[in-house]
Amino acid sequence: EMAINLAKSQHLDSDGLAQIFMQYGDHLYSKGNHDGAVQQYIRSASDSCVHELEKYTDSDAIWCTCLPRTIGKLEPSYVIRKFLDAQRIHNLTAYLQTLHRQSLANADHTTLLLNCYTKLKDSSKLEEFIKTKSESEVHFDVETAIKVLRQAGYYSHALYLAENHAHHEWYLKIQLEDIK
Repeated sequence: EMAINLAKSQHLDSDGLAQIFMQYGDHLYSKGNHDGAVQQYIRSASDSCVHELEKYTDSDAIWCTCLPRTIGKLEPSYVIRKFLDAQRIHNLTAYLQTLHRQSLANADHTTLLLNCYTKLKDSSKLEEFIKTKSESEVHFDVETAIKVLRQAGYYSHALYLAENHAHHEWYLKIQLEDIK
């Protein structure tokens, strides 16, 4: 909190503030507070205002309603490497979900997120992720998702994507090769 106030008084730009949040996330991570760390890494509030800090004592993380974004300024691979350990899969999943919601994910991020869902056997999150209402709401590479889901044995999910996003070749391939 002191670092944020000092940064505000010195009119530090949003990149500088994002750096502070990254360092605070690193500090929380080193203390074993992985949930608090991932929250620092996924900040996605407005860049334009900095005020009203709230502390949640249960997680030792500083949250705020209107602070600069960290996500989009911090290289995703930096965060992904930290949480790739299977014991941190929930934190990694939360980070990857945010990348997708902010339309900052690439095909590799989609692959990793879908692999997290399948490893966790979280069918409800997987379905929520793939069952978007319209093409404009899709925040992932559909073809990549189809390939990953087929490879993981989630044929009905892959079929759903192929059918609903007009990937006719994939639809036929899944029907002929995977669904018995």
